[in-house]
Amino acid sequence: MLALGPGCGDDGGAVVNTTSATVTTTTAAVTTVAPTTTTAAPTTTSGHRDYPPAALDYFVEVALGPEFGSGVREIRKWTQDVKIAVHGDPNPEDLAVLDDVIADLNEIIGTIEIEIVETGQNVDLHFAPEAQFAAIEPNYVPVNMGFFWVWWDGGGNITSSRILVSTTDLSQPERNHIIREELTQSMGLMNDSFSHEDSMFYQEWTETPAFSDLDELLIEMLYLPQITPGMKPEEALALLGSG
Repeated sequence: MLALGPGCGDDGGAVVNTTSATVTTTTAAVTTVAPTTTTAAPTTTSGHRDYPPAALDYFVEVALGPEFGSGVREIRKWTQDVKIAVHGDPNPEDLAVLDDVIADLNEIIGTIEIEIVETGQNVDLHFAPEAQFAAIEPNYVPVNMGFFWVWWDGGGNITSSRILVSTTDLSQPERNHIIREELTQSMGLMNDSFSHEDSMFYQEWTETPAFSDLDELLIEMLYLPQITPGMKPEEALALLGSG
């Protein structure tokens, strides 16, 4: 849930310094009870879709700007289909959970498709012992049971990512949560928060198995066609909110 590092992108042939965001989890497990949260549905007025204030506040917190690094607050998202190659030693439940997460994301997102592929991938998802993470991803920050590293170009378009899920020192429910969290955050929702305990983006260690209603709104908002890479907070809020 916590790490960022430098990277680079390509914009029209020129190398542009950007920030490649990573999200990690910690090794100390804390049991939390997720509260019941009711989130008001977005309303549509005169062709303009308005999201509730709680969703807008959370969107700014989670989607706009890295937790560390350059501090640039702007939208970063995939604008091409996400093609995931699976590596390492996943067990059958890992693969079933991955299928479920992909199905959930595809149901929410209407602008791109996410799928598992054998070749031609732009996402490499590794199931491996945590001790091997640094050899797979040089930017890995020990000691974390889940980790991702994302590259984007100078326009904020995510171009590729590498995701690490530990096959050691985790219960299966913890692994299930990490699979969902790391893949979802690598879609562009890269910050963690202490605001909502039932959220997939909650800062503390959890075993949350599914998206909350608020999580689904954030994913939906990020992948609306009018929310474009490089967009600043005030621009995004003008399109998502009432004023």
